Amino acid sequence: MRTWFSAFALMAVLIFGLSFSAHSQSDNQPASQLDVLAQDLSLQFKQATEQLALLPVNERDTFAMQVVNAQLAPHLDLEFSSLKLLGKHVRGLDRQQTAEFTRLIESQLVNMYAQVLVDYKGADMSLQSLQTNQGRKFAEAAIDINKPNSEHSQLIFKFKQDTQGQWRVYDVISRHVSQLSVKRQSLVLKISEIGFEQLNHELRQAQANNI
Repeated sequence: MRTWFSAFALMAVLIFGLSFSAHSQSDNQPASQLDVLAQDLSLQFKQATEQLALLPVNERDTFAMQVVNAQLAPHLDLEFSSLKLLGKHVRGLDRQQTAEFTRLIESQLVNMYAQVLVDYKGADMSLQSLQTNQGRKFAEAAIDINKPNSEHSQLIFKFKQDTQGQWRVYDVISRHVSQLSVKRQSLVLKISEIGFEQLNHELRQAQANNI
């Protein structure tokens, strides 16, 4: 029964997101891809947090990862995120090493953003503002978070426009903390302790265990 409910809940989120996208693009004055993406993400996360509050505790992590995989992962700028995560350590790495790291880090980011989603279970979300800066190549979508018995807060999606002109998410700010920065600190420490090749080896193992 619980498995059926989880599948139904995820399907409801996906259908809601698709119907909203179709409606947005049918307006007389079409919204930009950034506008549609920001609205979609805020509404899909809103629906997900409502469903998470209804699920048993032992099903929340799995459901959140399903939502993030389906709704956020396709819009992640993994290459740019990887460069920010590696920082100075990207020097000296060949293209194959960085490409493998970029591929392996996706599951880590999905898990990290899924935990953010679980943290906001039961919250009401609404897109408050969408701003572009730095030559209009970067943007931020601020989403208001209203949760019972909690202080007002914001969830911020950070976007970068790629070479094809498409906007992609490269970081999420939760409770004033950059999730990418938190991940970078742990990765940089790992590289210093065990080296890049061993880090990639551990990421491969972690990915295999999640399959």
